[in-house]
Amino acid sequence: MIRGPISLLIVGAVMLGATLLVTLGPRAFEGILPAAVLEVMEGSTIGEFTHRSGGSGDSAADFLQDGPDGIEVTGPIAAMSGNRPVFIRDVIDNYTTQVGSAAPAELMTIRPISGCRLTPPLAGTTVGHVTAGGTGLDLPILTYNDSDLAAAVQIFVNLYRKTGTGKVRPSQDLAYEVYDVAVTETRAPVYLVLESFVRNRIWNIHLAPGARIERVILLGGTHSGIANLDPVVPVEVLPDAALAACGIQPAYALNPGHRFFEVLTDGPASYKAEAEVKFAAMQDSIAAYNTWFRDSFGVMADASRAGFGGTISVVGPQPGAAEPKAVYASIEGARIRMTQDIYVEIQGQVAADEDFAARVRAIATSFAFGDLANLRQGVQF
Repeated sequence: MIRGPISLLIVGAVMLGATLLVTLGPRAFEGILPAAVLEVMEGSTIGEFTHRSGGSGDSAADFLQDGPDGIEVTGPIAAMSGNRPVFIRDVIDNYTTQVGSAAPAELMTIRPISGCRLTPPLAGTTVGHVTAGGTGLDLPILTYNDSDLAAAVQIFVNLYRKTGTGKVRPSQDLAYEVYDVAVTETRAPVYLVLESFVRNRIWNIHLAPGARIERVILLGGTHSGIANLDPVVPVEVLPDAALAACGIQPAYALNPGHRFFEVLTDGPASYKAEAEVKFAAMQDSIAAYNTWFRDSFGVMADASRAGFGGTISVVGPQPGAAEPKAVYASIEGARIRMTQDIYVEIQGQVAADEDFAARVRAIATSFAFGDLANLRQGVQF
């Protein structure tokens, strides 16, 4: 049985929805990796650039690294369909990641769909598929529930008992992270499938002149929303819980440099045997997800996706020298449609006695019989 670090490697390998794929010269592994592994790598649609560990920066591919924990983005690049890299400056004007204080003008609540059936694309529509993990670009918008408050109260109480003081800070995962989507497709309407691997996500849409959005599908995460989208465009949401209830498990292949393959090829026999079982299960999950995705949207999930990390993906072609790029649209002053939990707040725009910190202190004070000083006397929370 696998224990310690090796066990963690195997567990990490089956966390398929959070792992990104880039295939870089699979036949370089011939004679090292099993034939089944090579076949999967070679069948990937992301093998259009080579493995680099850094470079001059002349090519967008210079800023991708095939790392042991996944593909690493090390420069100003965006992902295009099939996970081809492109310089951000070549697809969008005035791009910025300075969003920490960007406050929208309006928040509109939307709800996940009932059931498992999503509205399919219309004939003649281009399907754009974007996947995104963590970006670190937190918006000043929080959503949370009573369980989140209870956890924060416990932290506050423990700190207060030790020090006689305490400062309340919302957990980072309560904030919505932003991910940018530049739409450069102008020949046909675009049906967007946006797939999140983090808890709370806002997708910010930036259109090239002439680009049209037919419908938006938001998959994954706990809560998600979309900014800078025409209010007449329909939005359908199927979060993680609903995906699981529908028997849908997002799954993508690991990059060739992932440490899982070290176990698969060079680990002790007992480790390799277990890794091979995990690898076979991974392949089954990938095939099942591809089938569901194709049946739902008419394209394969792994072949269509744009999203290997970073902060922005592109739906559509790279504009030529004389063609307009996408135009950056700020979150500041935007309209956002989103799902939300019991409470939602825009930091800096909430009354001092109604924000997350005030709620936590109020709950803690009630348990201390109206005086936080009592917490120093061992009141049990």
